[in-house]
Amino acid sequence: MNRNNVLEKHLLSRSYDSESRIEELLNERYSLRGTQRHFMHIVPTISAEEKKGPIKILNHGEVSEPNAKVTKERRVNTRRELRLYIQSTLANQTKLIKKIQAYNRMNKERNDSNKKKPFPVVKLIDHYKIPKFEDFKPINNLWQNYIQDLLFPQQVNSLPGSQALLQKLSLADFNGCLLHVIDSKNKNCIGIRGIVAWDTQYSFILCTPRNEDSKEWNGSRSEFTPAEQVGGLRIISKKGTLFGFDIQLPSKLQSEGGNEETLGFTIIGSRFEFRSVDRSGKKFKNHNVDDLV
Repeated sequence: MNRNNVLEKHLLSRSYDSESRIEELLNERYSLRGTQRHFMHIVPTISAEEKKGPIKILNHGEVSEPNAKVTKERRVNTRRELRLYIQSTLANQTKLIKKIQAYNRMNKERNDSNKKKPFPVVKLIDHYKIPKFEDFKPINNLWQNYIQDLLFPQQVNSLPGSQALLQKLSLADFNGCLLHVIDSKNKNCIGIRGIVAWDTQYSFILCTPRNEDSKEWNGSRSEFTPAEQVGGLRIISKKGTLFGFDIQLPSKLQSEGGNEETLGFTIIGSRFEFRSVDRSGKKFKNHNVDDLV
């Protein structure tokens, strides 16, 4: 040892009588390989996220734990991801519509209709991952089953009154319902039909079909606008818009004619500007409506 360590020796002499033992302790204290090291050995710790383990994604047919609670953070993340998905999808639809418009302008300038190749709309729809109307049909079938169970319980063998049906419909969830725009202040929206992907407070976000199915009177047309060729998501404002939808009657209430019977209803969008979770606690009253559209 290079230094005398007078203070350390004096303190250790209070506990040890042997001079050799004191020297041994001091050598261990200031040695890099001794038992009393003058540095701290840090062991890496496991973070809270690593302790939770990997997140398990449920496969088709699996269900989550019955007592699992949905945290507030999870709900916020779900809403944020849904908004981001809608924004990115609308942006991709705009890109594809602009490409179709540019392609049509180029063909008009060439004036060579015989050699014109069709625009690969379907291929680009898959490329941009634009949602298809056909993928939402199973959701509409689920909604029809849900609304039939809500309006026509098993013990009911006759058609309920209109007031009872309207009261239940005002509290129902319309995600998955097939809506069509009857009238609107925005004339470009009239006739649009689609399945509700998200029922927001001030608008319905619909997944619309393509071409002749995009509007109810497009069956006789042969040419369609770029937006009608793309389909995908459309945001329809509730304010100043009338929406129509049909509900299939259950088999026990069908007549013997063989044709499938439905009940048609109309939603006054200006009086429906509530979230689906907020409508459950609201009581709608009958009164005159002067500004339907």
